[in-house]
Amino acid sequence: MLKKLIFLFLALLLPIVVFLFLKAFGKNEFTIPVYFEKEMAEHPTACQFNYVTPYSVPDSVMKAIGWKGESVVLIIADHSPEVNRNLKHLAQEFKPEDFQLISSSNTSEWDNWHSCFFFLKKPWSAVLVDTDRRIRGYYEPGSREEMDRLIVEMKILLKQY
Repeated sequence: MLKKLIFLFLALLLPIVVFLFLKAFGKNEFTIPVYFEKEMAEHPTACQFNYVTPYSVPDSVMKAIGWKGESVVLIIADHSPEVNRNLKHLAQEFKPEDFQLISSSNTSEWDNWHSCFFFLKKPWSAVLVDTDRRIRGYYEPGSREEMDRLIVEMKILLKQY
């Protein structure tokens, strides 16, 4: 009977010891990719821009779209009702100073920026840009799963900055 009690005690103690060891010495860190860091994507031939790697969105474009320069920016090219509903959920997750939301308008200049500088292609209609003007992700804001992925990646990105 004593052997069974000792064995039961060790069986219960082992997971607790492993948990405490991992809690004390483990490190959970996740990173999100930086797009076009080593090579450029195929860009539209209509673009008259000299791309260099590692790529960052030109400062002139970021200023022209209204970026304030001090926060992560999310650029949305879709204005459907689902997107607006999902953006309300995004606004509940973060403080207004955590990120800047820029909605594009339906002008030819914006269409040119989408394809030439942000490399937005269907089905993606949103791009996440960090404070160093590097592209960190593409998303479909009309999809709830994509918005959940965006929220997780923004939390990781904001924790880094």
